[in-house]
Amino acid sequence: MPISAADSATAARLLLDHRRRGVALPALPEACRPQSAEDGYAIQQALVALRIQEERARPIGWKIGATNPAAREMLGVVEPFFGVLLSTLTSDAPARFVASEMFQRIVEPEIALEIDIDLDPADAPFDADAIRRAVRTVLPAIEIVDTPLAGGITAGGPSLIADDGSHGRWVKGAPVADWQGLDLIEQRVTLTVDGALLREGRGGNVEGGPLAATAWLANALAARGRGLRAGDFVSTGTTTQPIPASAGQTLVADFGPIGRIEVSFD
Repeated sequence: MPISAADSATAARLLLDHRRRGVALPALPEACRPQSAEDGYAIQQALVALRIQEERARPIGWKIGATNPAAREMLGVVEPFFGVLLSTLTSDAPARFVASEMFQRIVEPEIALEIDIDLDPADAPFDADAIRRAVRTVLPAIEIVDTPLAGGITAGGPSLIADDGSHGRWVKGAPVADWQGLDLIEQRVTLTVDGALLREGRGGNVEGGPLAATAWLANALAARGRGLRAGDFVSTGTTTQPIPASAGQTLVADFGPIGRIEVSFD
């Protein structure tokens, strides 16, 4: 049986209140704990609505998680999942954050896309070529994965989906308009911490590459009667193994011709 609207609202309130207070939540109570991805999305929708109402947040796009088989196995999900990017959680690079205001601070360098045209759900299914024609710019980004759920990424797919895909912060760099000649799959990405190289990856760490991941998102939204819109940003999934950041560290993600991003934790 799908989760009720009342239980979705209860779960959303608990997640938001614990995040605001900086107090870990061992788990959502059994009575309102999501049992499926669809339960998770119902809670996510209620959570985003709360943030729009109470924080004057504005949806600016989407994040995609679990975009490769290893991540899906670790999280116990059978397909990627999405969350909503919000204006109040978005910063331009370089960005500084207070480490103690977050729980896990897991840094993921991601290639992001800016959508140029509305994608009508009625036109689904979409593929990577359709997304290529719909993209205005490409930009470097860092997602900071963070959740008040005490188990972190081991909390289970439905609960992570409920917490807006365990989305903490999103940092974006300058957009690249002349991107069509770039190979987004083979693009090398490095992540340094205080000047030391700790992670290397490529756009293809996202299964099928950023365009294919965005096609998955467009189809997943279309199945729910929703669509990507002109001006939406899509953060397409981590290009390297994620890394937990500590207080006092500065991390730099370098995407070559796409740009670089610096994030510091005070």
